[in-house]
Amino acid sequence: MSSYDHRTHAANAGDVWKHFLLMEVADYCLHNCDGLSYAESHVGRPDYALSIPGEWETGLGRCWQHLPDLQKFLFFRILADLNRQGLRLYPGSARLVLEASRIQGQRLSADLWDIDPGVASSWDEAPVASFQEVRFHRGDGFSGVFELLDVSFGGLLLVDPPHLDPASALLAERLLGRAEERGWVALLWEMMGERTSPECNFEAYELEFKGAGLSCGRWAGAVVSLAGADGALRQRLRRRIEMFLKIMRPTGTF
Repeated sequence: MSSYDHRTHAANAGDVWKHFLLMEVADYCLHNCDGLSYAESHVGRPDYALSIPGEWETGLGRCWQHLPDLQKFLFFRILADLNRQGLRLYPGSARLVLEASRIQGQRLSADLWDIDPGVASSWDEAPVASFQEVRFHRGDGFSGVFELLDVSFGGLLLVDPPHLDPASALLAERLLGRAEERGWVALLWEMMGERTSPECNFEAYELEFKGAGLSCGRWAGAVVSLAGADGALRQRLRRRIEMFLKIMRPTGTF
């Protein structure tokens, strides 16, 4: 898989949906364990500078007007804390999970993969990695996570390849299945209609951007597939999604 640069897309509507759900799941996991293992197959940078123009304007930018109400969610509390002087910075997935563990005073062990040398350098320079056990692996995240699952049991996994062609879609679904077998909670993010292979067999949480007052170019929405969640977590997600949509747009639907 070729290198991918997310900097021009950071904080778009797809990121908002992915990270909102990731933080809800992480919050649940951190409250129900004594220390958490986290893995991410295609991690990207710890954070991204936001500038105008940018895709964030019709994603996170449209959420920002609702920030007082949205701060009941961990995702938006972290964003507010990192942007006290105005909306300028957007944390990547792994940084969000690291911040969540810090807030809750929980120990976190993180294994992160990416093939991009620039991403590798950004993690070498990131002070955020100093307060938790973070291992960055420059290489293929699919094979790396499969190897990790062979020797570990239980944790939180985000599978987030930049492009879901048929081959990577099949690998992603296999990875979710293996994670579930090994006691992990696993999420797979994609834009609606991106995949050309059969749909994932796991529970899916879809967001049509228009229904939440968001937009993202040609993409109508995003979907997060979830494996390994218990009934309590699934119930929690349904409640929290309904709350989020009522804040964003009272007529929005899920």
